[in-house]
Amino acid sequence: MSVPAGAYAVQFTFTAYSDNVEIGTTFEIPLSSSPSQLPHEDAAAQAAAEAYRAAIAAAYPAVPVHANRVYLCRQQGDTWPASA
Repeated sequence: MSVPAGAYAVQFTFTAYSDNVEIGTTFEIPLSSSPSQLPHEDAAAQAAAEAYRAAIAAAYPAVPVHANRVYLCRQQGDTWPASA
């Protein structure tokens, strides 16, 4: 997956639910504005997320762990409103 234009962070959300386990975690990893660094930073963020997911899966082997990844992006032309 390529990093979309304007992305300033990638957000991961993990959920694991069963009768005795209820885990819901969200964390953000900031990205730089350097286009040449984004693929490397994105790969590092993905590796960190996979390690976190593996840790949950190891602690609770019978519980499925679900993950969601979202890029937080700035919109072009989205400016702060001017005061009157």
